[in-house]
Amino acid sequence: MTIFSKFIFIGFIILFFSFTNSTNTQLSKSENKKIKNLNKNLHQYSKFYKIDSIAISGIKEKAYPGCQIIAIQNNEIIYQRSFGNYTYDDNSKKVDNETNYDLASITKIAASAIALMKLKNENKLDLKKKLGFYLPYLVGTNKEHLIIEEVLSHQAGLKAWIPFYQKTIEKNGEYKSGYFSNIKTENFPTLVAKDLYVISGYNDTIYQSIINSKLEKNGQYVYSDLGYYFIQQIIESLTKKKINEYVQEFYKKLGIELNYLPLNLMPSDQIAPTENDKIFRKQLIQGYVHDPGAALLGGVSCHAGLFGNASNLAKLMQFYLNNGQFNGVKLIDSAVVKEFTSYHFYPNNRRGLCFDKPEKDEKKINPVTNECSSQSFGHSGFTGTFTWADPENKLIFVFLCNRVYPSSDDNKLLKLGIRSKIHEEFYKIIKKE
Repeated sequence: MTIFSKFIFIGFIILFFSFTNSTNTQLSKSENKKIKNLNKNLHQYSKFYKIDSIAISGIKEKAYPGCQIIAIQNNEIIYQRSFGNYTYDDNSKKVDNETNYDLASITKIAASAIALMKLKNENKLDLKKKLGFYLPYLVGTNKEHLIIEEVLSHQAGLKAWIPFYQKTIEKNGEYKSGYFSNIKTENFPTLVAKDLYVISGYNDTIYQSIINSKLEKNGQYVYSDLGYYFIQQIIESLTKKKINEYVQEFYKKLGIELNYLPLNLMPSDQIAPTENDKIFRKQLIQGYVHDPGAALLGGVSCHAGLFGNASNLAKLMQFYLNNGQFNGVKLIDSAVVKEFTSYHFYPNNRRGLCFDKPEKDEKKINPVTNECSSQSFGHSGFTGTFTWADPENKLIFVFLCNRVYPSSDDNKLLKLGIRSKIHEEFYKIIKKE
């Protein structure tokens, strides 16, 4: 057998394996026609066998039990597949294209950004203003003078993280008395996880902890969720609505299904589980937000809490790529979209407003493949989620998984570079055509 023949043979072996070990490749009903035509043409689909192989290798390496992948170019879906199961148990439910995932920090661009853009578009929000201008209770604190633009770009000097839940737990791991109840009452109104309610007013404790925290050096890039707690208050103050209610209006207009508090809308078996939390909530988290801080707020926040599937997230990214319009609906002016998705403090800070951006300095870590243009933008999430849009190449890529199952301790997904490898393969494919 010649070397060339061996290559062809191996390629078809991998292709056959990927077809027989992945789940349903059908798109949502509105796009069935496109995916059916693609699946009928085996020669057309065979060019994606490396992507299938990389996705399956991640499952074999136990980087995640299952995943969803979608790629769109020039407004056309060129690839959509789902692999694996909800958990590593062979009998667990298979992931399909309708499975919902905890999007984690992608909430920042999928909920917070669209809300802020709309307020900016309506001249109700000035990004150059300080937090104290919109939140008078911060006047006199060290958070008063933080500029919104710098908060959204992660260079306002806020600490990276505060483990708010630790105040509720004894050294022996048991809950401190008086913080939680197994039933909802007037004193314990906020649902944190299944049959777990936190005491009324704990949200005030969270905000006070942030206010009391020391500031780091202003102008220095430090990724932090803390500013988004204040951003939520600003959005809700200006709109007179909860953030989940406000953004849901936009999703409905655009025909996009992304949701906070998904268990109010669907059974848990439509949602991939995240971590088996043995420290804080002491249960498997499924349908409840994984992020502890967002959980203590009741599952709705500006930094985490949104759930969805790859198809619907891709639609939102197409909305951004289309400069604020989708399905014939124009919501935001293109100049506002560009402002949020552009560099603001480069080269010291690669971030846009809410959005992550490519790192152009080769000496620094790049969050995406080097194939991404400088115009591109997106975000990742702690649970294993990732989405990116590239205006120059008209390419959208979404990868969703629950890499934190059963534990978030070992991030094999990052170590193996699965998402970057798959992302890069899509660039190779579209540049050949």
